[in-house]
Amino acid sequence: MTIAPRLAAIAAAVLVLGIGTTALAQDQTSATGSDKIKAVLLRPAGWTADWIGLSGSSGTAEFVYEARGQQVVVRIQQLFRSDGATLPKCERDVKINSDGMTHDGCMDYGIAFLFDARDQDFPFRGKSPRGYEYKLKAK
Repeated sequence: MTIAPRLAAIAAAVLVLGIGTTALAQDQTSATGSDKIKAVLLRPAGWTADWIGLSGSSGTAEFVYEARGQQVVVRIQQLFRSDGATLPKCERDVKINSDGMTHDGCMDYGIAFLFDARDQDFPFRGKSPRGYEYKLKAK
């Protein structure tokens, strides 16, 4: 084997190893992201959630996230509603992903929250398919 084919074989091996290492690093980053989000969510004091709807109605709720085995749940207690409606209380399952989480509210569904570690005031911001917007602040 001459030098050129040997170099080509070495370059191909390095390329394959590099792609495999990059894919592994991306998987580990995702796992680390969801683990970090879970750790941040599970604050014993919970979170204050401010929300606003398309009609201008707004409110405040308390969200407390809890680990139950492998599952995370959120206990929600509505504290205030600008429209004077009842203040519901519920519990919902939470799905954590690499950049945030998704869960239903007591009266809303499919709320997708994004996590921004740089936002010290509201590290979780979310929106539901119905157009409601949510901001979570650590208590």
